[in-house]
Amino acid sequence: MEISRVAGCTGDVLRLQGAVDDGDYVRFRSYFSSDRRIVGLDISSEGGSLYEGSRIAHLTRPKRLFTYVSKECNSVCAFIFLASRKRFISQNARIGVYSVSNPHGGEDLRTLRDTVQLARLSAKLGIPPSTIGKIVTTPPRKISYLDRDELLALKVIVRDPFVRVADDKSHPKDCKPDDRKEAPVSNQPPPQTAELRPSDYRDGSRECIASLHQRTF
Repeated sequence: MEISRVAGCTGDVLRLQGAVDDGDYVRFRSYFSSDRRIVGLDISSEGGSLYEGSRIAHLTRPKRLFTYVSKECNSVCAFIFLASRKRFISQNARIGVYSVSNPHGGEDLRTLRDTVQLARLSAKLGIPPSTIGKIVTTPPRKISYLDRDELLALKVIVRDPFVRVADDKSHPKDCKPDDRKEAPVSNQPPPQTAELRPSDYRDGSRECIASLHQRTF
């Protein structure tokens, strides 16, 4: 995953793009050692390592970061989004979920167990039952996108909270107030299911998420 830091008016924003891979959590965590405050994430990803992504989510929640999705955020990316304290999307964003798969894109006893553990963890985070149900019932070779009602239940706001991010020649003190109003979730929900490409079968890496139930988000 590509991680970059952008100066903002009220703090810095981390932009996360691409597949979540081994070592991404350590790199993500290192950005919080700076004196500059990080206020949120601008994330776009088709998924990746469930273990690494869940650890990023584990850090995101207590840091009370805002999370913004402008395009596509699926699988473990969606979990990071769902675990956030406050969630924002663009009008065209899509949040896709499906159950845990193995390296071959299928299910076995271990991935079924992992999906149940992920569902229980999601419930502890206060994620609505309808969203959890969509994660559990969507097989790995499919993908289900959260609809308007589910986004409303998650209190998702359609707005870019980082629109005042300063460019390289600006200083946060030069930022002007953002007087734009928050928009409601779109009345045009994205397609409910779609086929996945073989390259998307990354979340079933069989990495141990058994320890996740011991973590407090």
